Amino acid sequence: MNDTKKRLTAALLTLLCLALAGCGTSGDAPAASALSCKEIADQVQSAVGFAGLTDAPASYLEKRLLIDAADLDSWVMRRDTSGASPEMILVLQVKPGADQNAVKRAVEEYREEMILQYRDYQPDQVFKLVNSRVMENGARIAWIVSPDAGKAQAALGSGWK
Repeated sequence: MNDTKKRLTAALLTLLCLALAGCGTSGDAPAASALSCKEIADQVQSAVGFAGLTDAPASYLEKRLLIDAADLDSWVMRRDTSGASPEMILVLQVKPGADQNAVKRAVEEYREEMILQYRDYQPDQVFKLVNSRVMENGARIAWIVSPDAGKAQAALGSGWK
């Protein structure tokens, strides 16, 4: 009788462990915090279907966005190099101790500058910039400019505000 109780308890504990393990997000996209900036950019680029984006050099980040790369642990910026479209993916991992609010402000100011530039240069592309948002998830900042802002945000996953 004692042996039967032990087996039943062991079986119930095994079932409980399996049930709890099944509650994870293994079927979903990995949480953004578990991904590198490059993996997040790859995930967004694949889901949204960007064409013709190329990686921007560190000098672009520092000269255009006025962000010191020394304030970042890692980053990815992919943009349309033709200039015909403002489409881009920007993902930044801010270093601990760096001023994250200043980095976010720099991205927001660059967004506003791009809106003004495209109003004169390519007015039919402005909606992409206007509909885009600068978002945060912990120490990460992302800005995705695409034809479908909702699809871009969904590709980032949950946790971005």
